[in-house]
Amino acid sequence: MINRVLVPGRRIAQNPMLLGSLAAGTAAVCYGASQFMARQLVTDQAPPLVTATFALFMGMLVLAAFSHRGIRQDRRALKKGFLLMVLAGLSASAGVGFNYSALGLAPVVIVAPVSAGAPLISLFLAHIFLQRLEKVTLRIWLGAMLVVAGVIMVTLGSV
Repeated sequence: MINRVLVPGRRIAQNPMLLGSLAAGTAAVCYGASQFMARQLVTDQAPPLVTATFALFMGMLVLAAFSHRGIRQDRRALKKGFLLMVLAGLSASAGVGFNYSALGLAPVVIVAPVSAGAPLISLFLAHIFLQRLEKVTLRIWLGAMLVVAGVIMVTLGSV
């Protein structure tokens, strides 16, 4: 009985595609919840960029708690990818800042579908710059466009 319970967990831990999908699903839940909370905050409590600053600061503290050992262990990787890490951080921070600013100006039912276009931009950049690492097929493009179109239709249908 114990082996039956543990075996599925081992399969999940040994399947990077499944683990990655679960992590992406969890990220979607977290991003969705953060948009709702951000809309509440920027409407009633604080200016959008102040809210974004505190949200990113708290995120930095949480990530630092999880990653501090890895940073100390492999400083070569840190130096090698430093420029990309800086650019990714600047891009993510700008995205959060613009998203929170948008939430301060427009309803979440408008902002969410527009920001849901992010996967299409990610796929486009992966197709251009990560051709050796990832293959972006027509099927993947169509699936991403259907997801984004679905989010837009659901949101516009509720306006």
